[in-house]
Amino acid sequence: MSPLYFAAHGVDATAQGTLFVLWSITSFVCEVPSGALADTIDRRALLGVSGVLYTAGFTSWLLFPAYWGFLVGFVLWGVSSSLMSGTFEALVYDELASTGDEASYDKVRTHAETAAVIAIMAGMLLAGPLLTLGGYRAVGIASVGVAALHTALTLLLPPARRQEKVAERHYLAQLRDGLREVRDSPPLRRTILTIAAVVALVAFDEYFSLFFAAAGFSPVLVTVAVAITAAAQALGTALAARSPATNLRKVPLLVALGGAGFVVGALAARTGSLGAGVAAVVLVAAAYGLVTNVYVAQENRLQHQIRGASRATVTSVGGVVGEVGAITSFALVGGLAHWWTIPVVLLVATVPFSIGGAWVARGP
Repeated sequence: MSPLYFAAHGVDATAQGTLFVLWSITSFVCEVPSGALADTIDRRALLGVSGVLYTAGFTSWLLFPAYWGFLVGFVLWGVSSSLMSGTFEALVYDELASTGDEASYDKVRTHAETAAVIAIMAGMLLAGPLLTLGGYRAVGIASVGVAALHTALTLLLPPARRQEKVAERHYLAQLRDGLREVRDSPPLRRTILTIAAVVALVAFDEYFSLFFAAAGFSPVLVTVAVAITAAAQALGTALAARSPATNLRKVPLLVALGGAGFVVGALAARTGSLGAGVAAVVLVAAAYGLVTNVYVAQENRLQHQIRGASRATVTSVGGVVGEVGAITSFALVGGLAHWWTIPVVLLVATVPFSIGGAWVARGP
């Protein structure tokens, strides 16, 4: 569902920023504990629980379309995300490793992520006609239905093979070993910090619909514009396994270029003309595709750097640090939106995030 749905029910950009922060805080609090849990019990079962909570979150938005209903939905979504984060990546990597095919992880992961983004893009394109035919309620019903389908497909996954019997590992041992590996590995820490810095830019996508609405687009055209950004995201994700972002020395430049795209796109959106609005869509989409490419490439790198048995725990540590970036982004954008329009806010917020991201990615 779009932030425009929240706005239509009386929740302004600042209040939405609060919801996004609470969403990220929920994921932040649950991330590492759920990662250690995924190293201890059946990962497929955890993904199923994640899907149920995900569906319940959208249902809350549909049945209780007001601030507190949205808040409950975001909390459920945050818990769901924490259960999936680390669990999915560890399941895929360890399943490939069990057949000696872990080298293909990047290709499998990027294909899966690309398929997910294409599905999101299709949903955005369908949102326009749904909005015209049945209003926001029709979009809400469709969202719940798709979330339920996601859960059903998760439960159909075959039983996972584990390289290590879960009975031989205990929760606290997994948690301790995972945290120790991050502490003792400088390359792991650098990758995790780079992911966190880039996430602050990737998190702008939650405001794209408000951004394009502020640029003068109608609700239907907003869905098309956001779908274009999703197409750029899909392209960036698909190319992550063989992009320049796999070269650590090129990551700072790519982060800076992505930031520049957001800045120029925000400047174009402020003019209010149709031509400038189209330019803003192209620039923001290109910037978003680029930072997504960097993000996925670093996520892939992280999996290859993990050496211990607590793969989901280490991945979740990365998720926690990433949530710090997202929370910072949401808090800053939501706070500044109280005084400025979304294009101005993104223009201002992009600069420190881009500089900080390029600096962190540069390494020692």
